[in-house]
Amino acid sequence: MMEFTFDGIVRQGFGFYNPNHAAALICAIFPFLWGWKKYAWIGWFLTFLLTVPLVMTYSRTGVLVLGFELAAYFILSKTKNWKLIAAITSGILLILIVGGIFGRFALDKAVTNRPEIWFAGLKLYAANPLGIGLSNSGMIVSNFMLENIQCRTLVNSHLTLLAEFGMIAGFFWFSFIFYALFTGVKKPRTWCAVAGLVISAISASIFDWDLLSDFQNFGELPLLNFVLSWLMLLLFLAMTLYLLWGKVNLKRLGIAVGCAILCVILPFCLWKADTPKVKSDIVYTSPDAPLVLYDEEWNLKSLLPYCKNGYQIPLQPGLVKIKAEKVILFGNAAEYAPEYPESKITYVNPPDFFEPVANTEKIILPPHDTREFSF
Repeated sequence: MMEFTFDGIVRQGFGFYNPNHAAALICAIFPFLWGWKKYAWIGWFLTFLLTVPLVMTYSRTGVLVLGFELAAYFILSKTKNWKLIAAITSGILLILIVGGIFGRFALDKAVTNRPEIWFAGLKLYAANPLGIGLSNSGMIVSNFMLENIQCRTLVNSHLTLLAEFGMIAGFFWFSFIFYALFTGVKKPRTWCAVAGLVISAISASIFDWDLLSDFQNFGELPLLNFVLSWLMLLLFLAMTLYLLWGKVNLKRLGIAVGCAILCVILPFCLWKADTPKVKSDIVYTSPDAPLVLYDEEWNLKSLLPYCKNGYQIPLQPGLVKIKAEKVILFGNAAEYAPEYPESKITYVNPPDFFEPVANTEKIILPPHDTREFSF
């Protein structure tokens, strides 16, 4: 597994594979240490102690979320003890400075890549409002929409859910969150914890839908990471339900629904005709474009230079039986040619021993390949 490091220091995940996810859970705990009626000083002392593992994650988002939660708590609880506010803020800042976490606050690829990924994800959703399927978003934007950026998700749990599951799921997800935040302000500690997780989910896939659904392989990561990921999601859902529990406020519900509608509708202003469309795990430019089949030695991006006239490309290598006027076969996929007797076949870098079928239109060989064929 890849280690997350900063300046030669290993960033701690405390059971999570990704330290940013650990920081999100730590930040969700902070508000419940504040404002104890008895022994309040113990809660603030524990806050200082908990800041230390937050520093060890070296998560920029974690620091920003902690700052937001602290400010939101003092506002919602109407705290006017300025000496307390100053002391707590100064103590936390001192720990953060000594820990060296502010050294990470610089423009790097982890920061500058995110807007590009999010923008591509919004365009992908606009072209596929009913969803592109679980675990497909990162693969599609990386291979079809971005240059030199590889991502497994859209590095934003809300946007990943919207793109992969579509506008209906997105509408209910956003309505659920907005209504909880609009109605739960009188429960400041829980409100701060939920809002903190919502913000963390904007800049990282703390709710990793692909991993959470993988009960067999746990996303190819340790079991502890899988368990903690589910724990964080269940904690978020439980706290959000707690915020909205009670008599329904129709006015706030209406506002929440309106905000959710905006979230699922506004991305359509980014719709473009050339954005890849997805159906049944096939990415296509048009339904009558050539069907592209390939073996495991080819990656999706390496296929595109040969697809100047559009494409229908399955997201996984192998045989896919759909009607197509033209079929392009890469590498060992040449063996699929007999399955398409009525299509015009193009071979790209076919294996050494193969016979082109009668309906072959073109054979593309690498420069060093001197083979000759008649068809």
